[in-house]
Amino acid sequence: MIKALLLSSLAYTASAYTPEAVADQVTNLPGAENLDFDFNQFSGYLTVDGTKQMHYWFVESMEDPANAPVAFWTNGGPGCSGLIGFLTEQGPFRPQKDMSLHLNEYAWNTVSNMVFIESPCGVGFSYSDNKDDYEADDASTAADNYALIQSFMTRFPDLAKNKMYISSESYGGHYMPTLAKEIVDMNTAGNNPHLNFGGFAVGNPFTESYSGTPAMIETYWDHQLIAAPVWNEFKKECADPIIPNATICTPLFYKIYFGVGDINPYALDYPVCLEDSLARHGRNQRHAFLTHLLGDEQPELMKAILKADAYEPCVADYATTYMNLPAVKEALHVKTDIEWGECSRAIHYKQSDGRTSMVPIYQYLIDGGYDLDILVFSGDDDGVCATVGVQHWIWDLGYEITGRMYQSYEVAGQMAGYATKWAGSKLGFVTVHGAGHEVPTYKPEVALYLWKNYLSGAWTNEQ
Repeated sequence: MIKALLLSSLAYTASAYTPEAVADQVTNLPGAENLDFDFNQFSGYLTVDGTKQMHYWFVESMEDPANAPVAFWTNGGPGCSGLIGFLTEQGPFRPQKDMSLHLNEYAWNTVSNMVFIESPCGVGFSYSDNKDDYEADDASTAADNYALIQSFMTRFPDLAKNKMYISSESYGGHYMPTLAKEIVDMNTAGNNPHLNFGGFAVGNPFTESYSGTPAMIETYWDHQLIAAPVWNEFKKECADPIIPNATICTPLFYKIYFGVGDINPYALDYPVCLEDSLARHGRNQRHAFLTHLLGDEQPELMKAILKADAYEPCVADYATTYMNLPAVKEALHVKTDIEWGECSRAIHYKQSDGRTSMVPIYQYLIDGGYDLDILVFSGDDDGVCATVGVQHWIWDLGYEITGRMYQSYEVAGQMAGYATKWAGSKLGFVTVHGAGHEVPTYKPEVALYLWKNYLSGAWTNEQ
């Protein structure tokens, strides 16, 4: 029988929650009627910059929520919802085809308070009545996410003392470094309540231009999905992501993209969903990714690719259908006339920001003495933001490697990937063997092991 969490059964005493937090408590989540869980959850809006209503879904830790770390999670895109992480990756629930929910035994809220956010404004259930609020870039997103965190701490003041982390994946390779810089700069300036910031973890990050198309094509070659003559031509003419030969590279990219067949680009060795669906997860994800890579310079190529794309992973389809159930919207205290989608077409994100390398921000955060635990992790079966893209930049940061480089580690007796630590920098790089773009989706047990080790400092400290 479900442990239905009524107001009288909150983990803390009622006085520990603000009235606004109590109003946000989720007590009747559809599909969870037969589940057995005893953590509290909250969903609602946090006001940012006066007009932006930013949606969050907070699940308390199963272990000592009053003192557990607080982690904020968002997905990439730019423009994809952090609830992708909640519903298909490391959240506590998994929607099923019949709209019931199953518990995820490897949920990250087994060890930490998890706050899943929908950012920038216009993503998911986040909205504004001011159309200008749907214009975004890396700087505005970092500022809004910082303000969202501050607003959350005001709503849940007892958690403000706890160690706080941020985490993401994909275009989170931009979101996380820029938000981390915003936090440390604002902490240093003393302009707002000080955040007990511990650092960030980012998976399969889009960090620099090579992280995208060049790394993807190189990974296709490494998986033997393209012929040697095609790879050799690409390597000769198009490997430079800044100034490729457009006359040659545009049709060559088109040839490669369609030539690999109906493969899952987010997890190259995993099957695609064969069910019919209205959710269009794959199309939304690819639209965000390709728009970011190609920008506005190649509209005809974009149009052709999107027209032909039909990849739709089933779990994401179920999530989209579930989030649009009227009873779910009511339970989550969100605006009921919004049609939820994994990735937003409403926002207008500054395309040129994606061409800016985040490497200088890593160096700023590490060299500035902010004592942050920074973890870059990467599923090595991803073709979209491939592991080779991380290897393209992380070794050139210039820090001394601690112990063995690329040391294998095991989970449940199986080799699970490779780990490297850098001395004095609190920087770690961990691969997850066999995982796709969304590491917790494909290797949930390893992902939880990775998260626990990150929170303990095992991946980033010299011991």
